[in-house]
Amino acid sequence: MKKNNIILSGVILFLLLSFKYSENFVEMGTSTYDDWTFKTIIFKRQASNNRIKVKYFAAKDYDGTSVPNRYNSWSYSRNIIAYSSGTYMNSYDLSLSKPVGVTIDNGVIVNRKIADFDGLVIVYATGGIVAANIDEGVTISGINRKLYIKNSKDKQMFMDWCEENKATVFQTHLLAYKNKLKIDKYSSKQTKRERRFLAVGKNDDGELQYVIIHSPQETSLYDGSSKVLDYLQSYEDMEDVIFLINLDTGAQDVSRAYNSSGTINKAFEGPKSRDEAVNLLVFYWD
Repeated sequence: MKKNNIILSGVILFLLLSFKYSENFVEMGTSTYDDWTFKTIIFKRQASNNRIKVKYFAAKDYDGTSVPNRYNSWSYSRNIIAYSSGTYMNSYDLSLSKPVGVTIDNGVIVNRKIADFDGLVIVYATGGIVAANIDEGVTISGINRKLYIKNSKDKQMFMDWCEENKATVFQTHLLAYKNKLKIDKYSSKQTKRERRFLAVGKNDDGELQYVIIHSPQETSLYDGSSKVLDYLQSYEDMEDVIFLINLDTGAQDVSRAYNSSGTINKAFEGPKSRDEAVNLLVFYWD
């Protein structure tokens, strides 16, 4: 009997150690909407039980450590839910490429140059993620007015704040903002490819959600954005779409998701290896 109790305890311990996150807060699935297929990961980020966190590796470290190696060191013993390539890079040579647009990595300035993207994404050291329209100004804690970073004084104030608060920042296309489509049909390049998006919004119960939406069918950025916004509002009942941004599926199309048991969910496996990532957006359970 004592031996059986030891075995049972070992099984329970194994199951506890194998458990990575609560399925009450993460939902993975595939949906068909208006003849489109969407693969989605919905992260429920509740104020009362805020276990879902975001981390972004924007570039090589100051000592030259690559993004994959930085991730490997950081992720040890952490419960990773999913990751994806993030924003655009300036070269298809992965050994030389750098992120396009204003980029700050954990308070360290990587790129000061403002790109022609209206989306500015901030990943806080506490694990939250927000996006702002650069032209409408950026709101940050401790400063009682909006900062317009195209103004040199405001830009420096913003970068000083990021350094002090160890914030991470990158630019990308702001596809939808405050429930409205932002991307212009005629300004969008009509290159058709698989697309991946990140949406942040609130459902009809007022709960904050992060949603990764992968569109396997090849589409232009405009058509994909329009359909995804409609899908979120109509099918997923996202009453308030705060923002929708593009995640790069070009040269560094990296993507992976893990089931709550820790096994790989092959439905979300991207064609590129994590070793090829130039930047990486990570969702984890803390």
